[in-house]
Amino acid sequence: MSIPASGRRNNVRTLKNKVDKSFGPYFAKGSVDLVFLSLVLVLFTFGIIMMYSASYAFSEANKGGANVLLYSQLQRGLIGFVCMAVLSKVDYKFLNGRPALLVFFGTVGLLVLTLVLNINATDSQTKRWISIGPLQLQPSEFAKFALIIVLAYMINIMQEPLMSKTKKHIRLQRGRDRLTRAEENVFSFGTNCFRACMLLSAVICLFCGLVFLESHYSCTILLFSVGVMMLWISGAKGRYFALLSAFVIIAVTVVLLKPEILEGFGFASSRIQSFINKDTASADSRYQTLNGLYAIGSGGFLGVGLGNSMQKQLYIPEPQNDFIFPVICEELGFVGAAAVLVLFAALIARGCHIALKCKNYFGALLVMGIMIQVGIQVIFNIFVVTDIFPNTGISLPFFSYG
Repeated sequence: MSIPASGRRNNVRTLKNKVDKSFGPYFAKGSVDLVFLSLVLVLFTFGIIMMYSASYAFSEANKGGANVLLYSQLQRGLIGFVCMAVLSKVDYKFLNGRPALLVFFGTVGLLVLTLVLNINATDSQTKRWISIGPLQLQPSEFAKFALIIVLAYMINIMQEPLMSKTKKHIRLQRGRDRLTRAEENVFSFGTNCFRACMLLSAVICLFCGLVFLESHYSCTILLFSVGVMMLWISGAKGRYFALLSAFVIIAVTVVLLKPEILEGFGFASSRIQSFINKDTASADSRYQTLNGLYAIGSGGFLGVGLGNSMQKQLYIPEPQNDFIFPVICEELGFVGAAAVLVLFAALIARGCHIALKCKNYFGALLVMGIMIQVGIQVIFNIFVVTDIFPNTGISLPFFSYG
């Protein structure tokens, strides 16, 4: 016996209503920002081309084939796009609550587990990884996004105390109905700007401290910078940032005047000391930086042509990683380097535009946090390869291998 067409439509509608009722809060209902998506696609495509150009000599000499790293990067890019497509359908407001706490405790747990499993490791690279059979995880990379989620969640709840001169009752912003008892107990401390800043700073220091103990110093710097910038956009008082700036300036001055205090920090110590003492440092300690500068200087205005870099021919160690920007400068010249910076500037500007148009404060903080991370990574990477900063090992988003 067949069901009439009207009955089938009613059944489908009923099933859809049940699905919407069960899963509706977790599904995003907005449209995709085509400008932002286009910029991501352009940067990814540009990055793949330049990564292959920078890596094929190294790959052929060390990996058994010129295309090995290219195929690996394409596989990871495909996984990234699948994840992007799936997550674009998830309502970000779902994270504004217990999921944010789960992200916090889960990430801290992974960082602690990494320290415990590698407690006897002497290699600084080994300390950063968890190996489970063929699977390898670097929790410090998860910490970048986790810190943004957690800070956005906390700032969203403590917005009024952060921006007020007097004590304020904690009140949820748009997107949440009520606090859980655990949240009430935690955030009852942050009833004025100073206390709220103390809570946020404690979270930042916890993440930075655990990653620092894993000897991942570049990630520690990045986490600290992202955390401070998110604290700044939260509307907290300027005098707290003045104190923080004074502390950072004093610390940097002490390091510059007495670099020997860095002796206990392994390769980071040698890198910073070679940066401070450029005239007396050995050629080996500045080998990568100097060859990167040669590549940048060789490019001129239009470059030597795509694929024609000399410095990538095993002069720059692993040019497909942190030092890919000098290869771009050598092959595409000032024009190509400027194009990369313009694309990143456009991506960050569009992200800020999306954040400003967001009707939910938590969502705006989330977008701004991600754009801050991308912007800081780009600035730090370019400052390192141009010898403005010591060699910190921060990658260039969309371009560096891996």
